[in-house]
Amino acid sequence: MAGRSGDGSASGGQPPFVLFILRPRSQAMRLAWLAGALAVASLITALRLQIGLGTSGVPLVFFLPAVIAVTLIASWEYGAASLALSIAIVWFAFIPPPFSFVVPARAQVITIVLWSTVSVLLVAITYFLRAALSISMRNEQRYRRLMAVTSDIVWVTDGDGNVNDPHPSWTRVTGMAWPSYGGRNWLDAVHEDDRGRLRPDGVKGDHFAEFRLRDANADDWRWYRSRAVALTGPGGDVEEWITAMRDVHESKLAREQGELMIGEARHRLKNLVTVIDALAKNSRQKGAPENAHLDAYLKRFLGRLHALGAAGDLVLAGQHQYVEIGAVVRATLAPFLEENAERFRIQGADVTLSEATGGNLALAMHELATNAIKYGALSVPDGYVSIHWSDEPAADGDRVAIEWKEHGGPAPVRPEREGFGGRVIKTVPVREKNGEVKVEYPEDGLYCRIAFTKSQSASPQPR
Repeated sequence: MAGRSGDGSASGGQPPFVLFILRPRSQAMRLAWLAGALAVASLITALRLQIGLGTSGVPLVFFLPAVIAVTLIASWEYGAASLALSIAIVWFAFIPPPFSFVVPARAQVITIVLWSTVSVLLVAITYFLRAALSISMRNEQRYRRLMAVTSDIVWVTDGDGNVNDPHPSWTRVTGMAWPSYGGRNWLDAVHEDDRGRLRPDGVKGDHFAEFRLRDANADDWRWYRSRAVALTGPGGDVEEWITAMRDVHESKLAREQGELMIGEARHRLKNLVTVIDALAKNSRQKGAPENAHLDAYLKRFLGRLHALGAAGDLVLAGQHQYVEIGAVVRATLAPFLEENAERFRIQGADVTLSEATGGNLALAMHELATNAIKYGALSVPDGYVSIHWSDEPAADGDRVAIEWKEHGGPAPVRPEREGFGGRVIKTVPVREKNGEVKVEYPEDGLYCRIAFTKSQSASPQPR
């Protein structure tokens, strides 16, 4: 996990011969390369003929390297020009009689045509090679410039996690000088308990980790977060890991502190609900006669209190201002589910609600369950309740529908006037758009449908 020097220099770490080939050149310099290459090829060819090493055919052998060199150094236009000039020079100076443009023999013409065809292909191949080298150097420079300006520490290891090159940032952070962190010795700067997190054995995609690194300046451990991306070879094996590492020490400590405070708030909320529950149950005057109405009131009041407490605990546990419908329903009905779990059919997708709407839904679920136990499907052995909710996209948000349906109980009776429980149910969608509550009393069991449009902005954003 350490990498190559990110100095952002113009060389980009390319080999010297690549830098020489791609060096910018003026038109005069390119013409000089063209003239010099053809002059050298002509001189070598003349010397070859002078010492009698080639007396027949068409002496083109030394002009082919000249054409390739000119193309590589000066671009394809000059390479094509060098090809044409090579044919002219050979025809004029080296095909008998020399220094004339006598029409060559048939065999010589065929040789020149074949040589020209091969040369054209080599010019094209050389041009693409030059273009590939230029793109490679530009990408290398871009990578190094990016590394120079980013706040992350970026490094490269081989597929086994070995560091093969120095990285100044690693030395700056950990105080380890090159080559002391070469190979896998960089792990010496990682906290012993976190080293296993930085070994993505068998992973070929992105790998994320949080770990503690020894800070040279503070002489203490600091938290870092890393993302490693695998570079695979033709066979699919990981050949290199490119890793970006960022200091998250302060944010992680703040998050842990927040989690501690959330835990304390949840604890105090539960204690407060318990205290109110005890006060309500023990506030009756000693020796007072039994009062059925008072007992019913206490039972209803405490049930609503615990329903609100469960919804509030869900909000705190989630550490945001949203709650999930399924979590609200199950937390609210937990006292009923303990002994009658098989009598509740709960189903629905993951749908989030605002804290206020979730609290109202908890109260509504408690009212419906209490009513079902006293008068509805849960008052008989074979009755049950199905609870279902859905979330469908709409033009102005998501249309949420929550349905409560009782089965197998006595036929419900429409109340003569709306009680407090009915008003509680109608408050569920009051903070949402296009809210509606429908309560029906068919013979096969009570039916309640709560629907509203939840705006997209009311949904929690990914963290």
